[in-house]
Amino acid sequence: MLRLLVLGLVLLMSGCGYHPLGRGGSLPEGVESVHIALFTNRSLEPFLEDHLTRDVIEEFSRREGLRVVEDPTAADARLEGEILAFRAEALSYDPNDRIGQFRATLTIAAVLRRSDSGLVLWKGQLSWAEKYPIATDKSVQEDNEQAAIRVISRRLAENLYFRLHDHF
Repeated sequence: MLRLLVLGLVLLMSGCGYHPLGRGGSLPEGVESVHIALFTNRSLEPFLEDHLTRDVIEEFSRREGLRVVEDPTAADARLEGEILAFRAEALSYDPNDRIGQFRATLTIAAVLRRSDSGLVLWKGQLSWAEKYPIATDKSVQEDNEQAAIRVISRRLAENLYFRLHDHF
């Protein structure tokens, strides 16, 4: 009975198009190489574009079946993006009405275009938020915010790859 149940589950999963993230499907239009341009920063938070572009390049570079190239003319496609917004806002307060926790949110837009024709293959927006604790020491507070930004940047890079790869 157990074997029959397992066999049925395997058949069901194979018939419904199930696949692990990042493995089913491919980048649009058979793109095998991509140039990733420096993201444009439209927020007031400095250096976000450096963090995000580096993380996107690292994320795409470590995936099989895709080459990240420096020369845009040598790529099948170019990925361009912009940071639309960054905000840090109070998330919780203590009984004395002092901030206890912040939430940082980063919103980006990206577009993947064929290098030869400029045809848009994918376009979308993503957002990610991360909580971080308040600190009375200003430098510790800044470190907490920067740590949250690093997490957000890595998560957005990963989600961007999956969106492009799995056609979400």
